[in-house]
This record gives sequence, C-alpha cells and structure tokens, in this order.
Amino acid sequence: MERGIRMDLLIAVCALLISSLAMAASWLQSRETARQTQVLEEQLGAQVWPYLSVNENLDADRASISIENDGLGPAVFRSLSVTVDGKPKSNVVDVLHSIIGSRLHERKPRGEHMKFDIDYATVGGVLRPGQSIELLGFASKTFAAPFFYADKRITFATCYCAIVPGRCWHGSTNSDAPQPVDSCPEIPGDLLHLSAYPNLSLL
Repeated sequence: MERGIRMDLLIAVCALLISSLAMAASWLQSRETARQTQVLEEQLGAQVWPYLSVNENLDADRASISIENDGLGPAVFRSLSVTVDGKPKSNVVDVLHSIIGSRLHERKPRGEHMKFDIDYATVGGVLRPGQSIELLGFASKTFAAPFFYADKRITFATCYCAIVPGRCWHGSTNSDAPQPVDSCPEIPGDLLHLSAYPNLSLL
C-alpha cells in the first residue's frame, strides 16, 4: 500500500514551525529592546550622576567642613550623619565639643576673635553640580588648627539620590567611593533635621 503525505499534517507542521519562528523572533526583539533600554538608562544615568564628597580645609586660622557635588547631575539629600570616635553626634556643635571641648568662648584668650558659620541641608534638598554647602566654618587662632587635625576622628556618612528614580548612593569619609544602593532610609536624628540645628550660645 503506497503511503501519501497527508496535507493536513504538513500544514499543521508548517504552521507550528512558523509559530515557533515568530515566537523566537519576538523573544529576540524584546531582548534587544530591553538591552537598548538598559543602555539608554545607563547613558542617562551617567549624564545625571551626582557624586558627593566631604572636604575639610584649613586656611590660616579658619577650619571648615563642606559637602560638594563633584558629579554631573543634581544630588537629592536623603540622609547625612556624623560620628566622632564612632559615636553619633546630633549637630556640628556637638562635633566641635567632642574634639576640642565645650565653653569655647570662656576658654579662648582675651581679645581673640572667634567666628562660626553654619549652613544646613534638608531632606529632599538638592545640591547642583559644582555646588557646595559649608556645614561648619570655624575661625579661631586657638582652636581651629586642633579641630582640623583631628579630622580622622570624624566620620561623615551621606546617602543621596539622582533625579533619575532608583539611582541612589551611600558614601562615607571612611570609604574610597560611594556605593550604589536601592534606596536611602531617612534617619530622623541626622544632620538634615531641625533637631540638628544647634544653639550657638552653647559654644
């Protein structure tokens, strides 16, 4: 008995083959689209990538601590904390007292001029590229240099995000470079809250 090719079976096999090829092509296209989207996101992220650094400076009798955005895009503050010898401090005046003691106005030599400049950042505040905030400027012939040279005892930790959602970094003055994180938790007692605003009369 001679066997013939069943047309219905041949049509079904061809249809299955075409369907499989179409699925494979669709999968490859979606994979390529996802890859291109990722590349575009990375390119956009690189264009808006912020990079916060904490800088200490001593100029004559004035010591200062500032935060600067050295990156290409705006940085959105989420948290900013500070410790001295590993112990958390609520504001920059506490940092000063921990390093050089309290009652500075009483202890300074008679006639010596002493000046403090303090700036603030807030949760959600934005630091533009190239912009800086001076957390503390401290002018004193007696105390500025000892404070500056104790900088190794002070550790600042920052967590900030780019304007592109989902891109955040955590950095510390103890680490080489900020590390990417999924998000930045808010720290109620850090330097970005009203409770961190010190009473300068306590200096």
